[in-house]
Amino acid sequence: MKTFFFFGDSITLGVNDTLAGGWIGRFAGLASQRAGLPVPPSTFYNLGVRKHSSLQIRERWASEYRSRVNDATVPYLIFCFGTVDMAAPNGNVAVPMQESTQNAQAILSEAQMEAPVLMMGPPPVKNPDHLERLNKLNETYAGLCLDLGVAYLDLLKGLPAVYVADLDDGLHPGKTGNMLIAEQLLNAPIVQGWIRS
Repeated sequence: MKTFFFFGDSITLGVNDTLAGGWIGRFAGLASQRAGLPVPPSTFYNLGVRKHSSLQIRERWASEYRSRVNDATVPYLIFCFGTVDMAAPNGNVAVPMQESTQNAQAILSEAQMEAPVLMMGPPPVKNPDHLERLNKLNETYAGLCLDLGVAYLDLLKGLPAVYVADLDDGLHPGKTGNMLIAEQLLNAPIVQGWIRS
C-alpha cells in the first residue's frame, strides 16, 4: 500500500488549524477526491514535531520511518523544515544556514536510499527579518536538491499572498493556508506521478 511519511516541525504538525488535520489531512482528502488515490488503504503518517529544527529531524527521521514500514509498504518520503532553523527569538538563529544545509544534505542523501523523496521548502512567515532569512535558505535548499536530484517544492514562490494573511500568529496557517499548501503538494508533478504509479 502507498504510504506517505511527512517529517517537519509544527507547521507540518498542523498547529493552529481550527479544522484539525493540517495540510497533510487536507492533502489526503484532495488526493482521494481529485486524483483518485484509494484512501484507505493509502496511509499518511504526520511526523511533525513542535519546534523541531533540521538537526532534530536529522536525528529522528530514519528510526521513525523504519519502525513504520513493512513488506506491504510502498513508501514516499516528504520533508518540510527550515522555519525553526531561521527563527531568532533571542537575536541568533536557532541553526546557522550552513549547518541547516548540511543537515538537509544528510537527511536527503540517506532518504534517497530508502524511498522516493520530495523536499518542500519552508512556507512564508509574517516577520520580515525571518522571511528574509527563509528566502536565502530556500535558495540554498533548492540548489542542494538540484545537486542531489531530489524534487523540490518551492512554497515561498508558489503560495499566494492570501496564505500570509491566514497566519494568525505570524507562523502557522489556519484552515485556508493549510488547504493552499495541500493544493501545492497535490499539484507537484512528482506527487502526481506517485499517485498514478
